[in-house]
Amino acid sequence: MLHYELFLYLGLLLLFGFLMGRIADKARLPEITGYIVAGLLIGPNVLGLIDHDAIPGLNVITSLVLAIIAYQIGTELWFPKLKQHGVKILVMTLIHALIVAIVVFLAVWAISSTLWLAFALASLAVASAPAPIMVIIQKLRAKGPLTKTVVPFVGILDIISVVMFGFLSTIAVSVLTGEEINVQNAFYHPILEVVLSIGIGGVFGLLLGLASKFVVCKYCLDDQYTAYLVLSMIAILFSVWIAEAYALSLILMPMSAGMVFTNFIGKATFKLQYRALSNFEKPFIILFFAVVGLELSPGVLQDAGLIALAFITFRMIGKLLGAYVGAVITRASLSTKRYIGFSLLPQGGVTIGMLVALTAMLPDEEARIVQTIILASILFFEIVGPIVFKSMISRSGESRA
Repeated sequence: MLHYELFLYLGLLLLFGFLMGRIADKARLPEITGYIVAGLLIGPNVLGLIDHDAIPGLNVITSLVLAIIAYQIGTELWFPKLKQHGVKILVMTLIHALIVAIVVFLAVWAISSTLWLAFALASLAVASAPAPIMVIIQKLRAKGPLTKTVVPFVGILDIISVVMFGFLSTIAVSVLTGEEINVQNAFYHPILEVVLSIGIGGVFGLLLGLASKFVVCKYCLDDQYTAYLVLSMIAILFSVWIAEAYALSLILMPMSAGMVFTNFIGKATFKLQYRALSNFEKPFIILFFAVVGLELSPGVLQDAGLIALAFITFRMIGKLLGAYVGAVITRASLSTKRYIGFSLLPQGGVTIGMLVALTAMLPDEEARIVQTIILASILFFEIVGPIVFKSMISRSGESRA
């Protein structure tokens, strides 16, 4: 794809995304849904204004926005707040992840009688998409027990899902090929990925914190605004490059950078840098979800068949059941018990990365089966998930929009 064509496609995505976002908002739907529908409409599977060959060149936008969202999640993870609720949220997240994986595994195995497929789909069922969750929280200016729980929840869930994916996907490949389960691939590699991603991101966060404390704090307010935007974007861009170059986590690295950085700064500084990044990212948010829509196909639901329907249904059941059981055991607030499961339905960026890794390990025919099922699931949850989450935030009484 030529460079000038990339600018044309970005312009089309922004135009249609903005218009469809406004239409969705008027219809009292999440603007995100409009962005996704815009990409679906102008993409290769409907109007064809953007063809398949252009999509790989646009995927860099999704990587950048995922990293920005992850960084913002990290800035919400303030240590004094985590000390108060962190153990409860960790226990809740572990219970949730285990129940989701078990429910999906048993359902797929019972319906398909295919053990490797049950392990493969269970490995991809746990993760939730942080991007729509954070965007809707910002849009609704949500604040309350549910919001305070769901933000660190999705951050911790990404860590757990990476480790569980490494373990379950290795079992799936071993069952399919008849090879012995490799402990190094099942445990060592995913845990190493998590540790390195968090460690490198933490170094970036430390550097940001030192720069803020000894340099930026001496600037005037306008210059501080610019400085925090520039420094944050440097850390995010470096994180994206390192994650892509060395097969580390695109989510965990910027998230840990944001987490370490936010614990160096005061509330006034936090608000300033948060506002700077939020104002900068808005066009990228439109592009991110519109690019997601480009890769979705309405026909994939028909192609996926009964197993995809079962996966979608039982992933939803596992999410709701797992979150509720975790909330009950940890004695969470009433609104958290009622609504946390519905908040975790969106599926996207993290799962797509895992899907790419898994299909690379599988033979062609089996890879196509898994890919079709998961893409059908992503199509469903990317559109329905944000609608449900927005409704739950409103019902919980935490929307301040």
